[in-house]
Amino acid sequence: MSDTKGVNDEVGRINSEIVQRSRDARFTADSIAAWAPRIEALIIAREGASNATVTGLRPVDEAAGGSNGTLLLNARWVSQDGRAEEAELVLRFLPARGLFHQYDVKGQFDIQRALAGTPVPVPRQRWLDERGEFLGVPGYVMDRVAGRSPPMNWMVSGLFVEASPADRRTMQLAYIDMLAQIHRVDWHALGLDFMNSRALGTRPIERETQWYWDSLVWCGDTEYLEQLQPIRDWLVRNEPVRARSVLCHGDTNFGNYLFEGTRITAVVDWEMAFIGHPECDIAMFIVGNESLQSHVARPSGTLTDAEFISAYEHASGTRMNDWPYYELFASYRSIVITLLARQHFDGPFLQTFNGIARNSVMRTLERGAALGAC
Repeated sequence: MSDTKGVNDEVGRINSEIVQRSRDARFTADSIAAWAPRIEALIIAREGASNATVTGLRPVDEAAGGSNGTLLLNARWVSQDGRAEEAELVLRFLPARGLFHQYDVKGQFDIQRALAGTPVPVPRQRWLDERGEFLGVPGYVMDRVAGRSPPMNWMVSGLFVEASPADRRTMQLAYIDMLAQIHRVDWHALGLDFMNSRALGTRPIERETQWYWDSLVWCGDTEYLEQLQPIRDWLVRNEPVRARSVLCHGDTNFGNYLFEGTRITAVVDWEMAFIGHPECDIAMFIVGNESLQSHVARPSGTLTDAEFISAYEHASGTRMNDWPYYELFASYRSIVITLLARQHFDGPFLQTFNGIARNSVMRTLERGAALGAC
């Protein structure tokens, strides 16, 4: 028991520091309070309001991720017809030091606005400032949705661990059903064809593989560029043929789903969304957990990977095919994200994180070698 607790505590400590350091990199030297008049100006412009007041500005809590600029706030304003309005809101904005080479604020806003009215619950999108005319940087404001999110290390602490074994299983099945709902939406009809322009390429996985490669080139990590190029080239050459492409959430960490009890109230963090195949999201969930929590004992009620895949196949009516390919694709995406995150660390923690990165690279290369990719 003590060994398990020690491992869990260490994983929790490392993951919490990753989130905090990543979050710190999103903000400029401005104080959080400096955002209030900017948001007020945006509300007045977009609502034609006579006045607006923003209070309660604060960062998201520890359970939320750190890959984007996010603030919670309360706002009051007087509408054009004289009605007093108030709302609990969330600001998302272009980070001061981003993780990726591109951060499409308008794309995130448009994806979530398009999903309104579908079975996929997303926050109501309020106001977009595409060029940073009011906020100083591109950003948007949306409604805050009731619910809690598990932390990045969701098998160690927080909402999932606090639940009973039966509720843990129910939460996972709700999550799996939600992934199936995301993959069912008609993204053509929703006007999301612009997502096919994320990177060069003629096929979905080819484009996404190139998008991550562009990020790695952008950060200038020459050591790992050489090691990972055979993986990238093999993924492009061997992309499975699918009759249908789907909207992929892209960032399928459990923490990007808000819960009230065992019910999902919102799916958030769409900056990694892309058009791909269902296997992409399922493999990313499984490989991501392998990277973050490989030494953690699974709490009672946690689905095994095989159970997770089987439950998704049942919920979606879709078989998971070419699984080793998608595991490698997810591993490639995960290691690129890990290498990009190193930009935000220094000192002794960078040494710890470099060890995590090396182990992840080795797992990716081993997967690639087993498929003849390198």
